[in-house]
Amino acid sequence: MRKNILLEYAHALLQVHLTKDDVVIDATMGNGHDTYFLSQIAKEVYAFDIQQEALVETKKKVQGLNHVHLILDSHENMLNYITDFKGVIFNLGYLPQGDQSITTQSETTLKTLNLLLPHIKKDGFIQIVCYPGHPEGKKESENIQAWIKSLPNYRYQIIQAHFEHQEKNPPYLIMISKTKDESY
Repeated sequence: MRKNILLEYAHALLQVHLTKDDVVIDATMGNGHDTYFLSQIAKEVYAFDIQQEALVETKKKVQGLNHVHLILDSHENMLNYITDFKGVIFNLGYLPQGDQSITTQSETTLKTLNLLLPHIKKDGFIQIVCYPGHPEGKKESENIQAWIKSLPNYRYQIIQAHFEHQEKNPPYLIMISKTKDESY
């Protein structure tokens, strides 16, 4: 199996930011790899997806883990389930080995990101892996890039990791860390 260096890097960042005392959200559970990874380093994990297939695959990976909550709903509704958390991760695009016509949507993703911002506390984070290699992913990526430029630099630190040498719009990582609360 080919190594996915980008996801390894994303996981390494999560290990730095999360402890066994933290609650974290996987906004796009997919096949459950990130959900399972988070379950090993966080106190509680809430994972969301709109596809029953994603829930079934993820349930196999986290079976017996009582601190993992799988929710068949859109990430735009996550605040109906949980409002106190350290961070949120998004692995955008479509379900690997699934129906590629079902993808995360730019409008929904941006709506969710805007809803999340007030709930991210100091030292909290949003991690996003973007996949601009398909039409909706390209649109989503462009809109997220415009959105992160609108975030105040006195409140957020943003890093990005790209494959500079690859063609065909490879995936990339965005890590948004909150350095100050709104009250400052």
